[in-house]
Amino acid sequence: MERRGIMNIKLYESPGKFLRDNEAFFRQYEAATQLNQGNAMANRDRPCGPGLLFGRWEETGKPVLVFGRAAPWNLCLNASEEALPLGEKAAGALGRYLREAGEELIGVTGREELCRAFLEGFGGEFTEKSAMDILVLRHLIEPQPVPGKVRKAREEDLETVTRWALAFYEEALHQHPDREEVREKRRELIRRGTLWLMEPPGGEAASMAQTSRQLAHGTAVSGVYTPPEHRGKGYAQNTVTAICRERLAAGMEYCTLFVDRRNPISNRVYRKIGFETLEDCREYTLRSLPG
Repeated sequence: MERRGIMNIKLYESPGKFLRDNEAFFRQYEAATQLNQGNAMANRDRPCGPGLLFGRWEETGKPVLVFGRAAPWNLCLNASEEALPLGEKAAGALGRYLREAGEELIGVTGREELCRAFLEGFGGEFTEKSAMDILVLRHLIEPQPVPGKVRKAREEDLETVTRWALAFYEEALHQHPDREEVREKRRELIRRGTLWLMEPPGGEAASMAQTSRQLAHGTAVSGVYTPPEHRGKGYAQNTVTAICRERLAAGMEYCTLFVDRRNPISNRVYRKIGFETLEDCREYTLRSLPG
C-alpha cells in the first residue's frame, strides 16, 4: 500500500512502485523527467525511507507533479507543460508539507517556476547553483568532419580520462570529488563501452563524452570535455555527433543532454547538429533551514 500524505500528495513505498504507477506520464515526458526516472531506476527495489522519497501530487487520480529524492542528490520536480500552473501550486504545497514533516533536503532541481514555488513553500535560504537547458536531438545534422576518428575508450586511456573528468567536475560543476572514486567510475564506463574519445591524427585523444542514463526510448549524453589546448577545433561536436549517430542507428528515438544556458558557445555547438531546447532546469542549494 502506498502512503498518503495530505490533500493530493501520494507517497510511494518504493521507487519501483513510483515508476510503475506513473509509467504513462514518464513515457509522455520521458526526456524532461530523466533525473527522476534515473534516480528511481537506480534504487528500484529499495524501500523508501530517510533519504529516499518518491511521490506525486494528483488531480482526479492523475499526476500533476512528480517528485523524487535519492540522497545525496537534490529533490527533483517535474510537471507537464499543459498543467504547469497546477504544477506550481502543487510544488508550493509540497514545500510546505515537507517542511512540516521535517524532511531533510540539500536542494531542489527542476523548472524555474516549479523550484521557485517549492522554495516559497519550504522556506529557508537557497542559492541558485546552476541554470541549465535540457536539449533533445531527434534528427542528426552532420557537422563538418574534422580529421581523426571517434572511438570507445580503452583501459590504457584510464589515467587520461580520469584527469579530464576531474577537470570537468571542477570547471563545469565546481565540485572536487575523490580522485580514486572518479578513476573507478571511468574504469566502469570503459568496461561498459559508454565512454567515447575523439582521436585526431597522431593517436593522442583530444576530447571525450559519455552516455549515461539509458531511458526507454532515448539516451542521455554527458561528461563532454575538451582540454583547453584542443578547444575550438570541433572535437567535442564530432564526439557527440558520433554518439548520437550510433544511438539513433541502434533504434533510440532521441538523444538528450544538459547544457549550461550561460554558455552560448556550447549552445551553438549542439544546436548546429540538431539539438533543440526542451525546457530549462535550475538547481538550488539549501543555505539555511526555515526559522
